[in-house]
Amino acid sequence: MAAGWIEPLSAALAGAPAFRGWTFRAAERDDEDFLFALHRDAMRTYVDATWGWNEEWQRANFAATYAPARQAVIVHRGTVLHDVGRISLTRHWRKIFLRDIELMGAERNHGVGTAIINAVLTLAQQSDRYVELRVLRCNPARRLYARLGFRVIDDDGARLRMRAL
Repeated sequence: MAAGWIEPLSAALAGAPAFRGWTFRAAERDDEDFLFALHRDAMRTYVDATWGWNEEWQRANFAATYAPARQAVIVHRGTVLHDVGRISLTRHWRKIFLRDIELMGAERNHGVGTAIINAVLTLAQQSDRYVELRVLRCNPARRLYARLGFRVIDDDGARLRMRAL
């Protein structure tokens, strides 16, 4: 079963110039190895700086919490389709929780992540919800989130909980 937010998110991105040539597809059970490798590539530096990276624990935790129905794979449509990222959202009655957004290194810093997050903010606004996320304190993505209107509402010393209204 695909995440019910994939189609509305795609529609919200339809006019975004930075998202031209990109699309989403529902994650499948067979995507787990690729998505863990992506997670390792995107997060290892920050997790290592915060708690230390334990490959065995990280792999087991990812496997235990991997739920394809909550994930979308971000696909770049060039001459060939390439899976290059993932996004995971959880919709609650008053908020949308941005669980994860990760892109392969070569795909970062080209505006795609910003376009996706802006579309999530649009969906939240249309449904009278706010958006929350958690980010490791040392992750430079927190500056992007602040630029997009997220404010720190909690700090546990390692992670910031941020909200955009």
